[in-house]
Amino acid sequence: MISAHGATLTVTNDELTVTPTPLFASLRGSSATRVVPIADITGVDVTDGDAWSPSHVTLTTAADPVTISFVPGDTEGAARLRSILDDAKHGNAPDTAAVAGGAGIPGFSFVGFDVETANSRWGSICQIGLVKIIDGEEVDRASWLCTPPKDLAEFDPGNVAIHGITAEDVAGAPGVDERIAQMTEFVGDLPLVAHNAQFDASALRDACRATGTAVPKMLFACTLAQARATKLDVKNHKLPTLVEHFGLSLDNHHDACEDAAACAGVIVALARGAGYTGSLMGFVHDAGFTLGSIDDARVTPVLRDRSGAGRALQSEQVAQGGVAAAVAATAEPRGSNQAGPVKKERKPAPWQSVATPDTVPEPAADADPNSPLYGEHVTLTGEFEPHDKGELWQAIAKQGAQVGKNVTKKTTILVVGEWANMTSKEKRARELQDKGQDIQIWPAHKLLETLGIN
Repeated sequence: MISAHGATLTVTNDELTVTPTPLFASLRGSSATRVVPIADITGVDVTDGDAWSPSHVTLTTAADPVTISFVPGDTEGAARLRSILDDAKHGNAPDTAAVAGGAGIPGFSFVGFDVETANSRWGSICQIGLVKIIDGEEVDRASWLCTPPKDLAEFDPGNVAIHGITAEDVAGAPGVDERIAQMTEFVGDLPLVAHNAQFDASALRDACRATGTAVPKMLFACTLAQARATKLDVKNHKLPTLVEHFGLSLDNHHDACEDAAACAGVIVALARGAGYTGSLMGFVHDAGFTLGSIDDARVTPVLRDRSGAGRALQSEQVAQGGVAAAVAATAEPRGSNQAGPVKKERKPAPWQSVATPDTVPEPAADADPNSPLYGEHVTLTGEFEPHDKGELWQAIAKQGAQVGKNVTKKTTILVVGEWANMTSKEKRARELQDKGQDIQIWPAHKLLETLGIN
């Protein structure tokens, strides 16, 4: 894609597609995409602009002329479009993946991040994938196998079936603590970007704590949150779906490096679609979120900040004290914390999303015994907006699972929704895990996928 004023452009050997950005479409009252066959273009005229005046490309076609504008200050966009159209005329247009990458975005720098785990314990990292993006373009990548922490080293067949990594594959590989040290050096002060980033960030922290490694202080963005906020015309917001939507490539899903690259491509494509230029933090803030953070005490997820106070504080802290100061500010509880974790800001009405219903539904007698939740004891913690817990409890019970209000010695699955700090239920579950109880800790998206809820 190429970012123009109010539109994104995609060029193949057959056609030029002009897609209005959501903001431009809402201002003009039309979201219609225009397709111009390459064979119909008989002339390309460029009117140069400068820092104050837009540049224009006017296409002469068999029908009406087509004029495409570029924002003031973009002195290369028009010339680049003319060059790509000339290549397309000769059958040499960039492939789809390259076009989706487009030109750089000055200041848009980060590291795409993904981990694969050996079992249901989030800290059991067996592979780390990293893709460094500087000014909107990939400059480096790393893919490392590693041995999980000693107490989390069992490879579950279910996990192996997903990513294909076995205990034999990592035998002799450096420990995850060594890889985290390499990762810290690779990332530097750049923010991370992951898909459903709370899982990957929590896995990193858990692995550090399991190996006695200092937890690196890092900020992160989440492509799942960004994509949902963008209101894309997609059936769901899974990574492969977004990759397909943006014309990217993902040949080996659940390889950590390929997932990290795909995630990086998605966030760049989202920025281009919004016509955004600037830093990753600015893009996340413009969408109404604060960046999440990782430190020794907690993982603070990407949270919606409707007042803007959190975003302003985060920007100020990064400007004055860098990442470490911003992480400290992000992780500080807002207001009194004596009554429990501080909840994220949200609209006044949807208190039901965190309220605990009075009546616990019984497991459905006619549930399918092959259901993934059949016979399990499931407890929820945190927020699952826009879904309330009563709705989720009913769906869980229909699959033949017993719902529990609290984590007990019978609990087999704890599902963790968004929350600013680790909840008391998650702490209890992890304590029971450490004592040998077989409790799986699921991120919210895994439950929603299991229930067939987008």
